[in-house]
Amino acid sequence: MDNIIFASVFSMAGLAMIFATILAFADKKLRVEEDPLVDEINHLLPGINCGACGFLSCHDFAEHIVTDGADPMKCRVVAEEHREKICKLAGVEESAVSQTVALVHCSAKSENKKFQADYIGVETCSAANLVFGAGMECQYGCMGLGDCVSVCPFDAISIQDSLAVVDINKCTGCGKCVEACPRGIIDLQDRKYDKLFYVACSSHDDLIRVRKICAVGCIGCGICEKLSPEKYFKINEKLSYPDYSKQDKIDEVQKLKDKCPTKVIKELGQEMSPKT
Repeated sequence: MDNIIFASVFSMAGLAMIFATILAFADKKLRVEEDPLVDEINHLLPGINCGACGFLSCHDFAEHIVTDGADPMKCRVVAEEHREKICKLAGVEESAVSQTVALVHCSAKSENKKFQADYIGVETCSAANLVFGAGMECQYGCMGLGDCVSVCPFDAISIQDSLAVVDINKCTGCGKCVEACPRGIIDLQDRKYDKLFYVACSSHDDLIRVRKICAVGCIGCGICEKLSPEKYFKINEKLSYPDYSKQDKIDEVQKLKDKCPTKVIKELGQEMSPKT
């Protein structure tokens, strides 16, 4: 019996040695040498793998910069001095990068939310949304359970008084929060001008219902549209939408913001101010 065990162990060890030799030989012969430029660029990238550039990882992005001529400016997170070095290595000219930020299209804090039932279940937005939206009367509003917070690699979102709030100084526009929100109330916008105005509501309910369940929702009154012949805002399906391409006229848009009866038009970075 001992001889059989010894022979089995010896055979397995021998086979392991043979396979290891074959794998080592194959690795040496079949290995594709990576362009050292890819490694150099990859080390200059932040290594966060946020996906804001549109590629799977920083290494994948570096490969596409070298092999396919991907635009290095697509990385919004890399340090300025590193971006300059990457552009030189890639042989492209550095250009200006506008900040892309996440906008939360809801402004209802805990005191503004009405419930038809208490939610007892998994404390995530994705789970609660399957159970009558955590019992919230508004089927469009932020549930405040933090799915967007948990996926943000930059700690740029927090839940304040049951509402998701974006820190624009940390947000890189990677879009992970957009994918995580089950209600689709977060989107990305380029900050092209000194100020950015948006509508902090996603409700398509009629005026009577909005007034009944949310004091800070868009009631689709159309004041912002009627007072702007240039159509800085437009009502569609009972909800106001801004034309972000026309926001170079800051003073004009600011006047419309001030005219909004429910103060649902917000200025980026001023969302939690009592004056907005």
